[in-house]
Amino acid sequence: MTSILKVSTIQNTAGAAPTAADLGLNVTGNVLQVVQTVFDGTFSTAIGPNFAEVTGLRCNITPTSASNKILVKLNLSWSTTYYQFRGRLLRNGATVSGSLGAQAGIRIPVTFNYIHYGGGGNGYDMWSGGFEYLDTPSTTSSTQYSIDIGGYSTGYTVFVNRNSNYGNGADYMGTPISTLTLMEISG
Repeated sequence: MTSILKVSTIQNTAGAAPTAADLGLNVTGNVLQVVQTVFDGTFSTAIGPNFAEVTGLRCNITPTSASNKILVKLNLSWSTTYYQFRGRLLRNGATVSGSLGAQAGIRIPVTFNYIHYGGGGNGYDMWSGGFEYLDTPSTTSSTQYSIDIGGYSTGYTVFVNRNSNYGNGADYMGTPISTLTLMEISG
């Protein structure tokens, strides 16, 4: 025997469109949406041990449920005029506290860090790297993620998407991108 159910609208008890959970479907861990910012410009800061937000690398997402998580993936192309570079993950302009390392003496807790022992290179060096972090913003409001970066001390510059010797030599200087990708994961 075959049965067919045809309806024009299904609503939950509150009169809204039902979620998968309302319908008894197990969706924990599924990717619900993906958004990405591609930053193809350049950025630099000589703020030293303090941090400056990379303004071209902001990405917004609106979670569909406050119990969902956001997987943040960064790929950053950068260089520095000295040997140290560090950064932090921001949510709505504030540091995401769970994304920081532990306080250890006078060391600054950060989300990511790079040290090139022996100096910052010859001005042509550039590196790419990043991190992943699973955040729980606990909201259904539009949420902005970004990063801020800092260097060794004031006067030493950190660059994004370029090296410190930013000439016009096509044979050895490419122009990379940096990306910030957000994935909403059902919780």
